[in-house]
Amino acid sequence: MAVFVLQDINDNFLTKALEWRNDCSVAEVYRSPHKDGALNHLLEVNAKNPDLRARVVACEVDPKNRPLLPQKQSAA
Repeated sequence: MAVFVLQDINDNFLTKALEWRNDCSVAEVYRSPHKDGALNHLLEVNAKNPDLRARVVACEVDPKNRPLLPQKQSAA
């Protein structure tokens, strides 16, 4: 099973409090069980900040149904 989270170009995740943070716990991260719900949420936050470069990311879940967030992209 997968859930969908929002991640910006700086590897920050959108929290349930609608803040972009990279130091949040998995319990704080906004997640949607449906990709279209995550896309709708992305459009809402993008309307507030047109310069935002964010994307919907599919994540697997752990046994407690928490998303397994992707690792930060390292500059090569």
